[in-house]
Amino acid sequence: MKNFEVWNLADDRQRYNKCLEKCNPRTVFHLTEYLLAEAEAENGTTVVFYYEEDGMFALIPEVLRRINDLPYMVELEEELYDMITPHEYSGIVSNSYDKALKNKLLKNILSYCRKNNIICQFIRLNPYLAELPLIYKENGFDVFHSNEQVYVNLEQTEENIMKQYRSNVRRNIKRAKREGLTFEIAEKSLFNVNAFQGMYRKSMDLLGARNFFYFNNRYFNKLIECDCSKLAFVKEETGKIIAASIMLLDRNTAYYHLGCSDREYSLKRPMNYLMHSMILWSRRMGKQIFHLGGGHKSLMQFKEAYSETRIDYYVASQICDQKKYLNVCKKWKEQFSEIEDENYYPLYRYNE
Repeated sequence: MKNFEVWNLADDRQRYNKCLEKCNPRTVFHLTEYLLAEAEAENGTTVVFYYEEDGMFALIPEVLRRINDLPYMVELEEELYDMITPHEYSGIVSNSYDKALKNKLLKNILSYCRKNNIICQFIRLNPYLAELPLIYKENGFDVFHSNEQVYVNLEQTEENIMKQYRSNVRRNIKRAKREGLTFEIAEKSLFNVNAFQGMYRKSMDLLGARNFFYFNNRYFNKLIECDCSKLAFVKEETGKIIAASIMLLDRNTAYYHLGCSDREYSLKRPMNYLMHSMILWSRRMGKQIFHLGGGHKSLMQFKEAYSETRIDYYVASQICDQKKYLNVCKKWKEQFSEIEDENYYPLYRYNE
């Protein structure tokens, strides 16, 4: 028996949870609590695509977004949509190692998109689901090697972990200790959440970050409520919080998700001490990997200073209706002809 279904995650969480429990491997970014938090940031509806055959199944959650909701697309003649995987990583998970199930799921998703005015998809592939780039490529997606991301192998001694740190990082950690900095996994109180949000948004201001990375209060509140999230602080001697991070934890992996610091205290090297402390804390908690991720040039330089190990990160895209996609892009170009970044995908969301 073959069965393809699509449902709103918020309408049937229990069914999704029962399916996810049978999937291996799966990641923290597939957990219901994380997905519902992320839904608050994406301005869309989280839907589950599910394909089953003879008791074996494959599924993926994606965020369905209405293009007409963009302020410069309100005059579109018909309702159009696109889809993106929830931030930060995603991909197909299954209760089977049969690649054919994943292929059939993708084919059914494409058919669904064409029938429901979903003009394109964008997939951020979790780097630890290593088989997926080839599967997406074989199913007509454009698969792009975005970058090499940084991770720390925690299945080694603390001494060997620190040997991979660059010499300036080791010096900065010693300085932070001399300055009396302390690390803690903080209580998820309203005061602490507000402290993190305020510092994080100031950091985004200084970086000139895109609007999406500011996130909203609903997202932060939902994320902090998740059992999979941990709030980490570095404090100076007076108890003032001067660096902070949100980590996401699954069975074997700790992900560095969001981080920030108070620039006034940068000479005390709180971010170096924060990262070092999170790595060692994750090891003590029995995790096998601490994933630092990627980012722009300066962020990558910071992360690369902690480890020599890398993992490939891919993204996949697919235009489901070429004519409608090009028409929307044309309409966008007519309004924003001064913007020249033709490589952004989907192009009409460049302003977000």
